[in-house]
Amino acid sequence: MIKGVIFDMDGVLINSEVVYRDQFYDFLKSQEVKIEIEELNFLSGSCEKVENEYFAKKLNTSIEEACRLKRIYFNEHPVNYEKLKKSYVDEILEYLVSKNIKIALASSSKMDNITKVLEECKITKYFSIVVSGEMFVETKPNPEIYNYSVNKIGLTREELLVIEDSNYGVQAARAAGLKVAAVLDPILKFDVEAADYKVASLKDVIKIIEVQER
Repeated sequence: MIKGVIFDMDGVLINSEVVYRDQFYDFLKSQEVKIEIEELNFLSGSCEKVENEYFAKKLNTSIEEACRLKRIYFNEHPVNYEKLKKSYVDEILEYLVSKNIKIALASSSKMDNITKVLEECKITKYFSIVVSGEMFVETKPNPEIYNYSVNKIGLTREELLVIEDSNYGVQAARAAGLKVAAVLDPILKFDVEAADYKVASLKDVIKIIEVQER
């Protein structure tokens, strides 16, 4: 029986992966760096450290300067997270509450970004545990973020289900010995073959939990 669910954020709760990719492309273009947009696919599901190292290399500058330029660009082009909220987010969270299933979040994003997303999408109240990748030396696909989340939520690994979308996230959860449902991305088409379940939307996760109850 599933007693706890750990959500990833980007690509699971909000449809942000493609939006970020497009913004990264436009950012590089504004710096007169031309690439094929598909080159940026590998950044989806990664952490800011990986992003900044990549941009520093592409801009032929220091990581500090790349961070500064990226920060300026994103401040001038803010993301409206409420508009990116995925279908059935409220439905699945309400369902989990009704079943007394614990709800946690484990995202590679920085904590201030996580807080902003949860607040704009009006879903902060649902998450008793929120874990950021910046808390660790390495984040996904390293399993440490999920090992930590398991200890915080206080359930056995067999009682937990992780909801992910990227190959990095699926790898991290599986390496932590957790069951994973991967929400398929029709554009980025991550390799999520290692996931236990593959679903088209969060609504399908409810069916997985109900089957586990039988």
